Amino acid sequence: MTRHALLAALAVALAASPAAAQNAAADDGPPVGTEEPDPTRLDVERLPPEAIPITRDLYAHGFFIEASIGARGFVNGIGELSDVGPWATIGVGFEIFDWLHVLVSAEGSMHVTSGPSPPPSTAFEVLGGSAALRLQANFTEAFAMWLAGQFAVLIATTDILTLYGYQDSTTVGIAYGGELGIDWHFRARHHSIGLAGGVRHFPSFERPDGPSPALGVHGAAYMRYVF
Repeated sequence: MTRHALLAALAVALAASPAAAQNAAADDGPPVGTEEPDPTRLDVERLPPEAIPITRDLYAHGFFIEASIGARGFVNGIGELSDVGPWATIGVGFEIFDWLHVLVSAEGSMHVTSGPSPPPSTAFEVLGGSAALRLQANFTEAFAMWLAGQFAVLIATTDILTLYGYQDSTTVGIAYGGELGIDWHFRARHHSIGLAGGVRHFPSFERPDGPSPALGVHGAAYMRYVF
């Protein structure tokens, strides 16, 4: 009986050894070639983009360049004899705060006279520069609206307007007014685009015996690059 009992015990031990080996392998850790998460480091490559919230603090701030293209027309004054024409600006500015910007720009527009002949219909340009102070409200990380006060100096490039009685049009004059815009910032550090429109008063484009005030109305699309 002792001999048979020993053989039975040996058979049971041999049958249990594979299961024990499997349990021991499971206790030792994952199979060779796999990697467990490391709690001591931030594995950025494994995070989805949404894990990092986008805020305006991630964008570039400071000096910027801005260019716009649109159209400008006049009401009263030289608006009685000139058509709406293309208008463009390019300027440099600085973001003092994310809600306060200053901007200095060069600008120009082209128009065609539509007054009675003679003289015949003639093209003329209005060239000048402007300074603006903007107050901006940032509604989201991408969308903002702003309101600006503007002051400009300008001159008409030809004497065609003086023939119609606008004697001050060919001397350096001033203009002042305001502008409203909306801004959309791309998910990039430097770029945004927007739409803007405004109204200015042009005293030098008024005729003494004509209706006043002479107003310039403009609208444009712009692109901004912040360094």
